[in-house]
Amino acid sequence: MKTALIGIHGLRNKPPCDLLTQWWCQSIIDGFNVVSMPVPRFTIDIAYWARYLYDKPLDPSVSDRDDPAYMPEPYVAGTRFGPREPYKFRRRLKADINQQLLKMMAGESGLMNFNAVSNAILRRMFMELDTYYHGDLVDENGVTRPARDLIRYELYRLLAKHEGRSICLLAHSMGSIIAYDVLLHAQPAIPVHTLITFGSPLGFPVVRKMIRNELKLSGEGDDMLPTPETIEHRWFNFSDLDDVTCLNYNLRNHYCKNSLGVRPFDRIVYNNYEYNETANPHKVYGYLRTLDMTQALNTFLVLDNAGLGRRIKWLFRRPTV
Repeated sequence: MKTALIGIHGLRNKPPCDLLTQWWCQSIIDGFNVVSMPVPRFTIDIAYWARYLYDKPLDPSVSDRDDPAYMPEPYVAGTRFGPREPYKFRRRLKADINQQLLKMMAGESGLMNFNAVSNAILRRMFMELDTYYHGDLVDENGVTRPARDLIRYELYRLLAKHEGRSICLLAHSMGSIIAYDVLLHAQPAIPVHTLITFGSPLGFPVVRKMIRNELKLSGEGDDMLPTPETIEHRWFNFSDLDDVTCLNYNLRNHYCKNSLGVRPFDRIVYNNYEYNETANPHKVYGYLRTLDMTQALNTFLVLDNAGLGRRIKWLFRRPTV
């Protein structure tokens, strides 16, 4: 069956969509090459919602750090694949993060006090979430619309474009929240074969609270949330334990099975992204080349959806760069 990879990026500004797509592709190829596996044939479309939040994309040619278009962390090929000191960030943060999140959850929306969170990545994520849930944005025609409608449609139009194919949806960071919402609410529903979330904040109490509010669910906040019926085969959730957005990484504890028996399958991975000797375990490029991501994509592209001829050719193909 014909396949389609669809990606949705996470928080903060991004390089232009074509460059971002190129770097996602190269990161996936890196993952196959690192373990000497033949690279299956694939293409990917990116739901590029940063264009609604930022006036212009990041530019890798800009060297002035004070320029809003400066790109602090471009794609770089992985050079170190051994683990860092394990979970240093998690140990340091454990003492106060729960208290910070409790402060942030105060208020009617649950996002009113995001400035109470001291970590810069978390604060940016919740600022953008506040825009997503409560703000307005201007579309390409100059029409002001609710932000979440505009952002969700950016993903939905790609799902509709590839309807009828076997779809694997790759959702990073805040993009995993958008992907979950689209798969749960968008009509007409478009099925996906596999959902892969990584660096996902879907386990955060404040995020689960917003999902519950939109679903108009009663009861206690620890009740299980639904896995979208549109996920037909698998939901993988990959987390690096030093990634601040994955402090509550066991999504299986919070999302129940759908009618097809699909629910999150949580895996701890090692995100090896490093630039100028500084590691960022949340960076998308590192997640896309992890062994678990490579195995999941190989399963989808080759084992689940390729015909016999493609499988035989894959067995005898040389790894490509």
